[in-house]
Amino acid sequence: MTYIVTRQLQWPSGATVVEISKGGWDYINPDALVKKYEGEFEEFKDPREALKTAAAVAKHWQRDEPAQKIGIAAGFTAGFTMPFEPKETDELDKWAGEEFLSLPRCAGCGEILEEPDAGFRIEGSDDLFCSEHCAENASSERWCEEE
Repeated sequence: MTYIVTRQLQWPSGATVVEISKGGWDYINPDALVKKYEGEFEEFKDPREALKTAAAVAKHWQRDEPAQKIGIAAGFTAGFTMPFEPKETDELDKWAGEEFLSLPRCAGCGEILEEPDAGFRIEGSDDLFCSEHCAENASSERWCEEE
């Protein structure tokens, strides 16, 4: 799973929002403004890092546009146009923490898997691994335990 940070001029309200879109490039709302600040349009595996970047982008944007109210929002469009509602910092922190804990991880090293079903498997197990190396290590450990 990836998260992308964009600045949005939402339609039809005209609200100025830094959005964290879950799911990658195909799930960004279409009202994204061109990249102006560091971190925009970058992909993040960790939603907490995406939130940290979104906060920095919002801070810089607010500095450049003091008359605007800049919000931060996160969500999933499912491929449709769906402006996200800005949230308070504590709500966003909670969202990022819950997202992070729910991400699929390699059964070997614990690294976040980019796609829920992408990865390597070993015969006789439902576990997913980030690489062939991790799968082979787990397989050899399993083999040793069975002897």
